[in-house]
Amino acid sequence: MGAGPAGSATAREAASRGLKVLLIDRSLEIGVPDKCGEFIPSLEEMRRLAPKAERLENLFDPPGWCILNRTRRVRFNFPGDVEVSIPFKGVVVERKLYDKYLAVEAARAGAELMPNAKAIAPTSSGVLIKHYGKTTEIQAKVVVAADGAYSITARRGGLPVPRDPHDYAVGYQHEMVDVDQDPATIEMYFGERYAPGAYAWIIPKGRDIANIGVGVRTPYMKPGLSIRDYFRRFVERHPKASEMLGKAESTAVKVGFIPVSGPLRRTYGDDIIAVGDAAGQTIPSVGGGVPTALICGRIAGWALAQHLLEGKPLKVYEDEWRRQLGETLENSLKIRRMGDLLFASDRRFNLAVKMGWVDEETIMKVVLCRIDSKIRLIEGTLLRVLRR
Repeated sequence: MGAGPAGSATAREAASRGLKVLLIDRSLEIGVPDKCGEFIPSLEEMRRLAPKAERLENLFDPPGWCILNRTRRVRFNFPGDVEVSIPFKGVVVERKLYDKYLAVEAARAGAELMPNAKAIAPTSSGVLIKHYGKTTEIQAKVVVAADGAYSITARRGGLPVPRDPHDYAVGYQHEMVDVDQDPATIEMYFGERYAPGAYAWIIPKGRDIANIGVGVRTPYMKPGLSIRDYFRRFVERHPKASEMLGKAESTAVKVGFIPVSGPLRRTYGDDIIAVGDAAGQTIPSVGGGVPTALICGRIAGWALAQHLLEGKPLKVYEDEWRRQLGETLENSLKIRRMGDLLFASDRRFNLAVKMGWVDEETIMKVVLCRIDSKIRLIEGTLLRVLRR
């Protein structure tokens, strides 16, 4: 259910293994509207980020006509004019094109596509959908919940979808033109004044076009302020970003929810599995979901074939994705929780700067979700100092 990267990757793999697959999507046109920063790490970076993940070669090679820009570094902008840049390669895609490409590849593998169809609820023998105003039951041996954050399909299928607002970020983004930027550099901004509970970003889509956004988590927001207020404050008042965006004009607005609580405790049931954002399989520290959706989607398609053709339990899906990605996502969640402590106030962050924690080496470990002795020391110090 859902023809985003997770659903399409699942459908393609399952269909290529001989299963009969129906891929439905609520949009009139698959890929529209998109709700994404549109950055995808390079194959080289994914091998470092997810060293246990397998067969990455054909997952992180988007066709050239989907790629708008190639970036080489990420610059972290922290409170107090603290900046740290790290080398990190990737591409910025046009998600409207990229999602359609993934769905087309699923169709070429044998999946049937059904746009403008909305899943209502799983049934004892499949799923109830609404298509062009008509409610129909589709027979299915397994339902795949790939309908994004707060997945209705997963929840109604009995999977433990969290509802705590701490577990979700809200992203509010404008595509803008006439941005004064370095096209090779992604900018990330932290601090309670502009992006409480998450971060703000400028992701170049070309010479002077970029995705400008703020992410927040509602429990960290000041009473009376909306996410649009934080966006305007970032665009108009941030000392650095406001200079880059002084002449910029909006060409699109995108809003979406991002799960940042780590994966669901269980991502499978008797006749249902969840994948991608619906399974909480995003990288909690940054909210990135496309890379993990592609990896987990392919694993899901393989697991469905194992289950339906060879009689293996659906648990093989969870066992396999946790083997390949579990450590990366678990470490990322620990890092996100450290960030919750650190960025709850700019005063706390200033303490981290004074203790020498904010440098290129440490930031690179955080980006790659590496937990070593230094990160554990920082974590322990934060817990001791901030809980006094």
